[in-house]
Amino acid sequence: MKRDFFLFCGGPAIYDNNHPKPLMTIRPGESLIRVYLKFLLDRHPSKTERLTLLCDDEHKDLIRKDLESFDCKVPLGVVSCGSKSTTLTKLEFALSTVTDPSKFLEFTYPDIFFFGDCREPFSDELKTNPLVCISASPLTSRFPRLIIDEYKNIVRGISNYSSPVPANPHFVFGGNLWGQADGLRSLVRDFKLQADLPNPSLEFDFFFWLINQKKMKCALSHGERILVDSSRDVRLLLARLAESI
Repeated sequence: MKRDFFLFCGGPAIYDNNHPKPLMTIRPGESLIRVYLKFLLDRHPSKTERLTLLCDDEHKDLIRKDLESFDCKVPLGVVSCGSKSTTLTKLEFALSTVTDPSKFLEFTYPDIFFFGDCREPFSDELKTNPLVCISASPLTSRFPRLIIDEYKNIVRGISNYSSPVPANPHFVFGGNLWGQADGLRSLVRDFKLQADLPNPSLEFDFFFWLINQKKMKCALSHGERILVDSSRDVRLLLARLAESI
């Protein structure tokens, strides 16, 4: 299904000459955001109708300049959502720009690369009632798994079983959020009316409220997920991208 993609391009400006994270250099002449956009469009060429980068006021011109020569196959926009805006603020700003109330939207982050399969939600699920659907990824580790008696603080066993989806895994937010424009707007509005919080977050406060209201569904992802947070992550990503060519 065609959708508008919105990317949360925030974070402190601590990379490469005080640039925001999307502009950190991944390889010579290529920023993280350029590599991510190419990755996204190569993997979802028929699903993307429009791409919008949601950034802070102080980063808008820098990101636009970086993307001047980028050959984007779909309409690409860079919009500022305030100074040091939160992810929830960026979500609200994005929703205020969507004129079609039935539009199917996806929000994600430009530093999460996913190599695998993810069951995306059907639009009917999100049209019937105001709902938010998020991706979830099993939390795995390169270290052995311990069998622990948590009451006696005793280690009962150890396993080197390294299946991508271990038995009884813990899950983390996979980084994708889907919804219909009008449904998302009504949920954000109700949340802000009911939640007495000075500076609510998207990934905990809003999600926690949605869960309590039974307004959240989940799409499980199965595959390798690389979150780019360090130079080691960059090396791993480049190696993985080279394998997928």
